[in-house]
Amino acid sequence: MDIKIIANQGYWINNWIARHAEINPNHVALIDEKSDKRFTYKVFSERIDRIAAFLKKEFKLRKGDRVAMISWNRIEVLDILFATAKIGGIFAPINTRYTSREIKEYLTLLKPKVLVYENEFTEKVKELKSVKCKHFVHMGDERIDHSVNFEDMINCKEKLDIPTLVDLEDPFMILQTGGTTGSPKGAIIPYRMIFWNAMITIRDLIVPGEVTVTCVPLFHIGGYTYTLPLLFWKGTNILMHRWNPEKLLEYIEKEKVTFQFLVPTQLKTLIETPKFKTADLTSVRWFTTGGAPLTKDIVDAFLKKGVLVKQGYGLTEAGPGVFALDPKDALQKLGSIGKPNLLIDVKVVNEKGEEVKPNTAGELLLRAPSLFGGYWNNPEETSKSIEGGWLHTGDIVKYDEDGFFYIIGRKKNVIRSGSESIYPEEIEKILVSHPKIQEAVVFGIPDEKWGEVPKALIVLKKGEEISREEVIKYCEDKMAKYKIPKAIEFVDSIPKTPAGKVLREKLIEKYGKVK
Repeated sequence: MDIKIIANQGYWINNWIARHAEINPNHVALIDEKSDKRFTYKVFSERIDRIAAFLKKEFKLRKGDRVAMISWNRIEVLDILFATAKIGGIFAPINTRYTSREIKEYLTLLKPKVLVYENEFTEKVKELKSVKCKHFVHMGDERIDHSVNFEDMINCKEKLDIPTLVDLEDPFMILQTGGTTGSPKGAIIPYRMIFWNAMITIRDLIVPGEVTVTCVPLFHIGGYTYTLPLLFWKGTNILMHRWNPEKLLEYIEKEKVTFQFLVPTQLKTLIETPKFKTADLTSVRWFTTGGAPLTKDIVDAFLKKGVLVKQGYGLTEAGPGVFALDPKDALQKLGSIGKPNLLIDVKVVNEKGEEVKPNTAGELLLRAPSLFGGYWNNPEETSKSIEGGWLHTGDIVKYDEDGFFYIIGRKKNVIRSGSESIYPEEIEKILVSHPKIQEAVVFGIPDEKWGEVPKALIVLKKGEEISREEVIKYCEDKMAKYKIPKAIEFVDSIPKTPAGKVLREKLIEKYGKVK
């Protein structure tokens, strides 16, 4: 047999929680907010083995079968993830904010054999009558007809000791991409991607015994940024059921959290929490974020607490650990996503595919062992995203003379004004630096002369007032004239995805017409 095939196959690939249970049986793997319980690696592994046995023997699941789940963060999500993996199945979490129509559309794509659902989603599941799903599993008292209680799986008399043989390229799970328009694509996350990303996170100096709180939903790649690597490196994950900034501060103090990942909107709500001023954060080495540039007020708020907050960058299709800013560079390179992580090849190209020089905007291309396995049942989109051996991210970046990278914007968001390319995110960053402005979104609107011109939607800080003229004056010495918004509208709030990304297309649909 080919040695490469032997090396890429094995029971170790989908059974490493069980190995931890042998080596570190009494180390706490998970602290679950929902049940208010602590679970050692031994107990966690036993739960996985019983659920896997139930899935295989009662539901007759086989390698490649999909198990979908709709739930907020709780231990049962990771139970199902690893139990499904143990039988060679594919885990597919669903966005908890999806409507019944969106859930139905995604399930039609996935064709799962099993759907596991949390109590509060029972009514949505009842509306999925046309979806051909063989088995339903409920968590809680409410249920649909013929649904199995999750407790029956946990209490299964048998345990599955020997896992199904899998390959490193086999799918571990399918995650929805961060797209905000049309039907979401399902990104295939192979085992290879999980293991390499765990190696890449060493860049953040993660070591056995680390503690963190998983605050980002586990249906999103951000939720797995450190959750899986920390389980790989014998750490402790605290699963926060729903985002609660006060509760996070309690966990940091009580459990001595050592590092913490939050999306930008979570950072903002955390520093606005009254308890933040008195909270003891001395156990935390650093906070990190991704998805939007860090603003100076956030960095300053953490510095006053004696903690550094730094930027990173990742995406569903590659990692998610792609770039990281070292804590030592967090202040002098404010706004940078840092440098590429270990084992990541990058290049920045113009529209002709030519590599650009420092301080020149271009599309970010990636090549790494942690790339995804393509889009589920969508070879056309897969081939579009990977060309010439490189993943085309669609993100516009630049890098300085020191090799530090900065996100400029999204390729699809570029405003074409005359012969100029305007990146909305660049304007947004300047607008939110104004002391009266809380948030801003910029996009193009039709213009007879220039084709498109920028329009800004602005959310003011509580109790503040500002005129359009004042906004324009503030921009005049900070950006070229053609970049200054030609239309400005004040709004109460800006809708976002659970990952904190702006629902730009919805805003364009509502506010993008010329008045």
